[in-house]
Amino acid sequence: MTNKIVVVGSYNVDITLQTERFPEAGETVLGKSITFSHGGKGANQAVAAARAGANVSFIARVGDDDYGRKAVEDLKKEQINTDGIIWDSSAPTGMASITVNDQGENCIVAVSGANAHLSSQDIDQHKNLIHAADVLLIQLETPLPTIEKAIQIAHEKKVCVILDPAPAQKIKPEILSMVSLITPNKGETELLTGRKISDENSLKKAANHLLSMGIKVVIITLGKEGIYLATHEEHKKIPACQVRTIDSTGAGDVFNGVLAARYLPDKSHLVKTAVYAVAASSLSVTKKGAQTAIPMSCEIDQFMEESIRKNVLPDVS
Repeated sequence: MTNKIVVVGSYNVDITLQTERFPEAGETVLGKSITFSHGGKGANQAVAAARAGANVSFIARVGDDDYGRKAVEDLKKEQINTDGIIWDSSAPTGMASITVNDQGENCIVAVSGANAHLSSQDIDQHKNLIHAADVLLIQLETPLPTIEKAIQIAHEKKVCVILDPAPAQKIKPEILSMVSLITPNKGETELLTGRKISDENSLKKAANHLLSMGIKVVIITLGKEGIYLATHEEHKKIPACQVRTIDSTGAGDVFNGVLAARYLPDKSHLVKTAVYAVAASSLSVTKKGAQTAIPMSCEIDQFMEESIRKNVLPDVS
């Protein structure tokens, strides 16, 4: 079973530079290649969810420019409903400059452009999309008042809210209490809880802190170490697949999009869903780019089966 999802978030044009190593401050290094592609956490997650089989609608702002028109055209090709995308004549489409080194690590500078103009009024205008959804998937690359409005609209109709709290920002406790599932990384968890994470015990305490705020499921992403899943009933660490990393850009977005596509609000099959999302994320880092690396559901199925057979992932059949 897959969900009917509304993603509220950002769209960026990704300008990816491949280089042997990152430059030091004031240093120039020669790059190996440059590519232009679709990105932005919201758009990446929408595409990941759609490729995992979900029925996806996207609420966002793009510039009234060639980049924005190309974005909408290609999102439609992914079978994503773009009725919630607003054209902005006062700001350009968002852009991100991504530098990737030979180890597959990345550093990113993003310019919000039209993303910064996504407003609470835009959310109100498209609240029927949220009311009709099973899941609202949201991140923090658009203004916080807009994010809060979307979460409140979902909560009032008992729509499941999955929050990827990135980039790291403080969020009001009353808003966090409306979140069904949260997926912070280690740094974001420390910011949200005020707790330093140094070992598994402190990881457990930080997860319990978030659960005590009213969140039903906490999944702390740990990069190459996998994820730490916590509910009031169980705590479980799930390892990542050991793969050769080519480009880690968008791996977290793949995890969130695929998780949203398969998550059931009653928490049944939760571990299986999390393992499936881990497999999708691990598979994505073996290819270059953000959306270009997002796998289809058939690819995830095959990779997951192989990983379970090799005892790289737990058997959750």
